Order: sequence, then structure tokens, then C-alpha cells
Amino acid sequence: MRRLPIAAAAVALALGLSGCAGGSTYPADTASTLQHGVLAVATAAEAKDYAGALTQLASLQQRNDAALKAGAIAADRHDAIATSLATVKADLTQLKAAADRAQLQQQLQQLQQQQQQQGDNKGKGKKGGGDGGDGG
Repeated sequence: MRRLPIAAAAVALALGLSGCAGGSTYPADTASTLQHGVLAVATAAEAKDYAGALTQLASLQQRNDAALKAGAIAADRHDAIATSLATVKADLTQLKAAADRAQLQQQLQQLQQQQQQQGDNKGKGKKGGGDGGDGG
């Protein structure tokens, strides 16, 4: 579906976290913490665990905010990361909604098949047993 935008956003986010995107640098432990968060989001998304990816993304957002409050990253870097996180969140939200719809559609089809089978079984029972209502 929209795997490419998530991958592109994750790469952009990772580059921004590593300092390759320009701007000020920040402590290696802060970068490492944030990069591990990106990896957790990407891993969950790759496994199509969109709810888990969104949970990991929320945690990453909290870490980004905490790094700003602690003075570990500059406001411009925080804002760039937050923008990337918002893009990834939008993609993940759409992917989760599509996956949820597909799952519900599958469940509906299974229920319809079960009802059809039950209807077929009831119809066969009536035809084979006869109720004697036609004679007479």
C-alpha cells in the first residue's frame, strides 16, 4: 500500500536524528535513544503491527519532547523531528485503518459463508423430511 512513504519518512527521520540533515548536533546518547525509537517504529510497521508502530511512535514523540525540555536538542531539530513524526503518524494511521477495514471485511465474509451454510443445511433438512402438507 503506502510502504514507500513510510520508508522514506523513516529514512528522513533517521538522517535528521543522525545529524546528517544539517543544523546543530546533540549528544550521542540522545541520538541513540531517538534512533532506537525510529527502529522500533519501522520494525513494527514492517511487521504490519500498525497499532504497535503507533504506540512506539507516541513514545518516540515523548522522547523528542523530553530531549527538548532537557536541552539535549535544539528547538529547530526538535521541530524537524516532530514534523517527520507527524508524517509517519499520518501514514501509519491510514495503514491501520485500511488493515482494520480489510479484517472486518474478512470477518463479514466468513459470517456470510456460515449463514449460507446454515441456510443450506436447514433447506436440505426440510426437503428430505417432508411435512405432509402437500397431500390431501
